[in-house]
Amino acid sequence: MYREIELPGLGVLWRSERSVGAGAPAVIPADGSADIILRDDELVVAGPSTRWLLGSGSIHGATIGLRFTPGHAGRALELDASELRDSLVPATDVLAAEVRRRGERLLRVLGESFGVAAGEPSTSALRARSAEPFDIGAPGWTAEALRLARRGATAARAAAVLGYSERQLQRRMLQHFGYGYTALRRVLRAERARGLLGSGSSVEAAALSTGYSDQAHLTREFGRIVGTTPARFVAANVGAAPSRNRTDGAQAAGSAASGA
Repeated sequence: MYREIELPGLGVLWRSERSVGAGAPAVIPADGSADIILRDDELVVAGPSTRWLLGSGSIHGATIGLRFTPGHAGRALELDASELRDSLVPATDVLAAEVRRRGERLLRVLGESFGVAAGEPSTSALRARSAEPFDIGAPGWTAEALRLARRGATAARAAAVLGYSERQLQRRMLQHFGYGYTALRRVLRAERARGLLGSGSSVEAAALSTGYSDQAHLTREFGRIVGTTPARFVAANVGAAPSRNRTDGAQAAGSAASGA
């Protein structure tokens, strides 16, 4: 069972519990986000994702995760987010002690409020349960970069709107998002295609609506980012809500594409 709740100014809190007897790893599509995850009493970090991941859940109980809004990872984890792109590592290997303490405490406290017996807690209830601030103060330009990428603006256009050179935008994107602007556009475009296909659109119509050059282009990108073909995705997911959780059994599915 998987559930999630949005935490404005921070991201999404999620809880995942494997069904009895379920052991097969699951394909987790890339969403451009980074997560901190508490599984089997170990804190791990899933870096900003631009490729699909293979994941499995806790063997002892629920897995609790916090998925940061794209662009928040660098500030939240207090590091250069590009160091963790498409990787999954123990928090002790990459996070400062104080950041680990805050992250683990936050997940434990919020996880108690988001337990199976707690029903669906409100954001205000979660705030009351946690002494940690939700608003990490991500730079304001990150929201605009997300908006521009969703609209399909080029890197040159985005840099101009934000008042940066393309090189400056690339550096800032790597630090805060963990990948470049072009990679963000690709992930968001695949996400839009997933939504259309899940709503019943044909592969051809989805490719046309989301700006792919043709069905073959969509199929290549879909495989890299979502981890399956459009046809298989439709067969498995039409009418079902997509799961976007990560677990600390996840493995990066290949190295990140260079230059994105």
